[in-house]
Amino acid sequence: MRTTAERLAAAKRRARELERERQRRRARGLLCAGTAACLVVIVSLALVMPGITEGFSDTALGVGMAAGVFSGRSLGYLVVGLLAFALGVCVTVLCVRLRGHEEDSADEERYDD
Repeated sequence: MRTTAERLAAAKRRARELERERQRRRARGLLCAGTAACLVVIVSLALVMPGITEGFSDTALGVGMAAGVFSGRSLGYLVVGLLAFALGVCVTVLCVRLRGHEEDSADEERYDD
């Protein structure tokens, strides 16, 4: 049979566990939502970009004065590639922060006991 103090300590420990689990679920949800939003932006830009780049002409950029990458036909690919790189950086930073937060929670749990 447990004493009142032991039951109270067990209840507090369980409450901390539930709170940590709720925070983890919320962080994962935000990570997934942010990633999905970035993917939607990149895919929509990839679909819209051919229409936008049709307005550019090689004469507007000065043929012979610019690299072939910056021509009107490949400008869309360049923009989408840069946006995809930015998405990768953002997702990596979010994952690192999420992992750091989980490690901090584990350290806190270790010192609470």
